[in-house]
Amino acid sequence: MTDAWWTFFGAQRAPFTRHIPVEQLFPSAALAECRARILTVLAEPGVLVLTGDSGVGKSTALRATLAALNPTHYEVCYLPVGETWTPFMLFQTLAYALHVPLSAALVPLEHAVREALWTSATQQGRRPVLVFDEAHWLSVPLFNTLRRLLNFAWDTTAPFALVLVGHTELRHKLALRPLEAMRQRVTMAYHLRPFTREESAAYLQHQLQYAGITHPVFTDAALTAGHDWAQGIPRRLNRWAQACLLAAYSAQQPLVDDHMVAIATAELEWAHAPV
Repeated sequence: MTDAWWTFFGAQRAPFTRHIPVEQLFPSAALAECRARILTVLAEPGVLVLTGDSGVGKSTALRATLAALNPTHYEVCYLPVGETWTPFMLFQTLAYALHVPLSAALVPLEHAVREALWTSATQQGRRPVLVFDEAHWLSVPLFNTLRRLLNFAWDTTAPFALVLVGHTELRHKLALRPLEAMRQRVTMAYHLRPFTREESAAYLQHQLQYAGITHPVFTDAALTAGHDWAQGIPRRLNRWAQACLLAAYSAQQPLVDDHMVAIATAELEWAHAPV
């Protein structure tokens, strides 16, 4: 597509999108730290609690790590949590992900899921990795269900790794007294932080380079304004940068300066203002 707006800046592909190959992701220090913890929990099966603000890059860190796993050694099950889940619905979702025949009763369904997890790890040589996204929606009964699921061979082993991903609320919930037993099973907990000012600027430049733009597009003042508006959160940075580039394109101005930032920021604030 040769007439796309982003070709005005010399881009070869649309900039600041989510569709970036794993090997082209911005190599932030937080991403490296997060990946190291995920791999540690996978190597010695345990429980990882991964938290962070919305849009900070939790799913990106997981995608970058899990995509590199050998599928003959790992069986990854990605499970987005529903707000209205019951223990039975949790096991239904697990059964579907593990290709286990569904049952109309909880006890045989739980037994079948446990058998599938054990068989995959001990007989097929594929370690299951259960990733529960939006885990802050899990209720106390559901956390206790997961705790029970972790109990294998008289509580001496677990044949799978468990990754709980959610907002900061997930940490607060696990600190509640009724969940002390579950919290004790957490091998490690990592809170993914937003970018620093310097990282935000480097991230924006990295995204431009990935799109094929080799010359400066944002002024130093614009880069600082982008960090302040996005608060260092990658998803917000992407939205801000796209709005700025579109404003500059509309004005046929190749450089995003204070004026372009003001136009883009006004549009973003209006679009996301409370009704």
